[in-house]
Amino acid sequence: MNDPLFPDQADFNFDMPVDGAKPRGGVWRPLSRVMECVIYALLALAAAKLFGPELGRRDSLTAELHRLETVRDAKQAQVDRLLRNHRLLKTDKTFLEAVARDRLDLQRPGEYIVRIHREE
Repeated sequence: MNDPLFPDQADFNFDMPVDGAKPRGGVWRPLSRVMECVIYALLALAAAKLFGPELGRRDSLTAELHRLETVRDAKQAQVDRLLRNHRLLKTDKTFLEAVARDRLDLQRPGEYIVRIHREE
């Protein structure tokens, strides 16, 4: 049941001054703006405090990843070299003879072996 004196949707305007009264505000409106800025600044500082160490940790993990990738690439090159040598030892008789003569210090009659040692 609807009462004609009190409509269901009243349109009240609370910002209008009442008969000669000054609008509200004064010092509280600028002060609330200052407090809002302080709160946002504190939130930004809290976020920096929380995520700062994680960013440093991420950088150290990235450096470790690059170091491990370098080690992996060196090991992969070594594996490739050993596989190539294994294949050549199984298939190439000339390579097999050269390696055997080198490691066992063998020589053919009339040959002279000259070894040059290099420091690395």
